Amino acid sequence: MYPLSFDERHRLNLSMDYRYGSGKRYNGPSIFGMDLLANTGINLQAIAVSGRPYTAKLVPSQFGGEGTIGSINGARLPWNFTINARVDRDIYLTSPDSENPLIVNVYFRVANLLNQRNIINVYSATGSPSDDGYLASSRGLDALQSTGGNTEAFLASYQWRMLNPNFYSLPRRMYIGAIFNF
Repeated sequence: MYPLSFDERHRLNLSMDYRYGSGKRYNGPSIFGMDLLANTGINLQAIAVSGRPYTAKLVPSQFGGEGTIGSINGARLPWNFTINARVDRDIYLTSPDSENPLIVNVYFRVANLLNQRNIINVYSATGSPSDDGYLASSRGLDALQSTGGNTEAFLASYQWRMLNPNFYSLPRRMYIGAIFNF
């Protein structure tokens, strides 16, 4: 009857992988007979996801809302888009022709390559990740008047509290690693 909070109507995945072989299968650049990119590859992954549902609220309250607008989970978050990349190289520690070759795959991976700031949650009364609407409401104005002259301190601390890093996707992250295959 109602969409669940983890409902994704659309998820698009695009994965591209390009690899250079070695030996006779190598077709990349060479300098002085040395195959520069032998056993090297690059992988790109693009992900686009439609917004998940949330329940919009009618009256703003501190960091939330009261009263429901429409149906449960009737509002949607915005679409999200992320590109991830990985460059890796296989290094043979034994002969590639041996029965059980020992291989080390060294990689450099970047998550959220474009450093996209995706909105993954919002305040239910405004649909905004940065403003809950409370300070502009009659309740918020009453709270401001009752601060006893400390209005600036109240506003500053409330706005700091409203900045919720969990409402945005993680920033760009870089990883270096190695995988042993035997």
